[in-house]
Amino acid sequence: MQYSIDVLGGHISQIAGALIMACIVAYLAGFNNRRNRCAVAAEKFRNAFYNELKGLYPTPTDLPKDFHILDNRLRKSFMVLQCAVDEFKHFIPWYRRWFFFRAWHRYRLGKDGRDIDQQYYGQYKSGETVTSNQHGKEIIEITDGKKNFKHNVDRLMKYARTL
Repeated sequence: MQYSIDVLGGHISQIAGALIMACIVAYLAGFNNRRNRCAVAAEKFRNAFYNELKGLYPTPTDLPKDFHILDNRLRKSFMVLQCAVDEFKHFIPWYRRWFFFRAWHRYRLGKDGRDIDQQYYGQYKSGETVTSNQHGKEIIEITDGKKNFKHNVDRLMKYARTL
């Protein structure tokens, strides 16, 4: 017994070095595994958006002139996109998750949307809007629905590119 302890004591630095190297290799393997899973999840997220928004994003070649047609199409693809967001959110770092949810909120509800509405795509309607400010003056805002749509989807896609 004493002989075993003496032998181990003589090689303690080699044993410690081997254990440290094993820990480093395990950490790097886990890191690489997580990175690969994140890349697969990001690809799946991007493909879900590209397939559902085909013709609308990234280049809006098939954007309908009538807002109601666009609204119906976005409402039909909502469930698939919601599932993609729910699956992908686990791969976003905790410190960026709030911004990701805000980008999803802006895509489906606009800047001033309420969570209870679930879906509102009025921000993608092009044209003039008349609003009044606190002094009672009317302000005419010209909105570009195509630009808003591309900007909001780009904001979501940014999270799938930076993992």
